[in-house]
Amino acid sequence: MLDIIWLILIIYLVYLGIKISKIINYKNFKIHKIIKKLNNDSLFLSLGTKMGVGTIIGITMSIHLGGPGTLLWIYIFTILTSSIIYAESYLGSKYKQRINDTYISGIYYYTKFGLNKKILALITLILFVSTYSLFFLMIQSNTITEILNINKYVLAIIIIVLLILLTTNETNQVSKLLNKIVPVMCLFFIIISTYSVIKHNKIIPILIKQIINSAFNIKTMFIGMIIGIKRSIFLNELLIGTTSMSSGINDEDTEITANTLTIGTYFITFIISTLVAFLVLIYMYYNGSPNISYNDLLIHVFNFHFNSFGNYFLGIIVSLLATTTIISGLYIGVSNLTYIFKNKIIVNIFKILFIMCITIGIFTKTDSLWYFIDIMMLIIIIINSFVVNKLKNNL
Repeated sequence: MLDIIWLILIIYLVYLGIKISKIINYKNFKIHKIIKKLNNDSLFLSLGTKMGVGTIIGITMSIHLGGPGTLLWIYIFTILTSSIIYAESYLGSKYKQRINDTYISGIYYYTKFGLNKKILALITLILFVSTYSLFFLMIQSNTITEILNINKYVLAIIIIVLLILLTTNETNQVSKLLNKIVPVMCLFFIIISTYSVIKHNKIIPILIKQIINSAFNIKTMFIGMIIGIKRSIFLNELLIGTTSMSSGINDEDTEITANTLTIGTYFITFIISTLVAFLVLIYMYYNGSPNISYNDLLIHVFNFHFNSFGNYFLGIIVSLLATTTIISGLYIGVSNLTYIFKNKIIVNIFKILFIMCITIGIFTKTDSLWYFIDIMMLIIIIINSFVVNKLKNNL
């Protein structure tokens, strides 16, 4: 039943993406013009915010469950819905609010000030903070546990201590620092991953053929398309709320902001996700499709390509990306709740829930987490798509 609802939503999002593309005169497709109007600081922050564990885990999980063809569906869906990313970014920047020397924006603000729906805005805020700042972060701590393969209780104690330190101090500066480190890590990942793919260049045509055949195989088409697109939403954070949140960090021009976040989405999908996908497919070409979890598959993939360095490299990447996402989630939750409620008790309750969710994520089964997160994502995307559709003529 859930997959049927996702399929209906996917069809609607494609329709909405095409509709908005027409309204913005297909700006989202004019890459040569977009790159001329970018803000480098916003691009780095966008990559730092969007690049999380889900970027690597998402594509690995897609291929593991839906087959090689999921990569093609991720490409198609990203292209057709890139206008929605543009719209989210534009609206987030247009309706941002100033707080002292900083800005804040997101779905709450363009729902309240753009659509004039205060109750709906409050509902979206609660859903957004709950989904991203609490439940999404359970995946981060869960993945760290699975990838690093260390004692869960030891990890729980370490994370709790670090989170207590974070929740009692300023997180904004830490978040900005990590969001600058992540793109550097991405560059390093791109270089060594590209080298590894080039080393196996003889089988690349075979893998491309596998991707195409798998994507349009009737038996796997439905599963691959649904899983691939669901994970691509997680990769690009389409209509989840973080895109519009990132777009309001400064007083940059709205069009430049929208261009920047659109390019960020293309970069993550067509560069990072493609490299991860081919690393996985190369491994599977030589070793078959092992009946293991996608986390274990990722560990095997990195060991295969990078030998003994693979474990350390994957551990560093996952730890850094997860930490960035966790701190970003904390900052997003605290800043939004502080602005809306101006009540320290509510903010402190959120911080306690934040620590609890991260800790619970360590001990929860991964499949259960993804099922619950898929439901939360479904709800917030439906509401956000309704709001963006209503405001599409304000672009």
